[in-house]
Amino acid sequence: MKRALKKMLATPAPETRIISSWEEVDQYLRRIGEIDIAIAMIEGNMTLQINEIRAKYEAEAEPLRHERLTLEAAIAAFVEDHKEEFAKTRSKELTFGVVAFRIVKKIVIRSIKATIAAMHALHLEQYIRTIEEPDKELMADLDDNTLSKIGAVRKVEDRLRIEPNLEKIKEAA
Repeated sequence: MKRALKKMLATPAPETRIISSWEEVDQYLRRIGEIDIAIAMIEGNMTLQINEIRAKYEAEAEPLRHERLTLEAAIAAFVEDHKEEFAKTRSKELTFGVVAFRIVKKIVIRSIKATIAAMHALHLEQYIRTIEEPDKELMADLDDNTLSKIGAVRKVEDRLRIEPNLEKIKEAA
């Protein structure tokens, strides 16, 4: 694998010039494919090394994470046992930090579909968020004059597609 990668990387990049034959186009396609293969191999190696490094440091940090969770649980238990001390002030500042209670309100929805249906039935549409955006697929059916009236234009492009045959390039390598 590494030998094939070194061979691909050893091939010099062609100078930017005008192509004069289909054979040259074919050779350029081959080189593009070799570059794509080499990049994929490099990125694969990078991902493997990143995963190894991540695993190593996560393993080092795991005992600290566990200790932190244990300490937080102990603090939470102690503070809950002394909650009456937070009746007047919602926080307690200590030398190395703060413990505090705060009121948290949140809406829990069991079923979005059922909630929306019930909101429609109760005429609570103002509490339903809707996102408005142009539908470009449907807008393709509009004529150019109508598109111009709404501040849109039809853009037609003839895009070139360059697609090396990686299987044949791998076989040739």
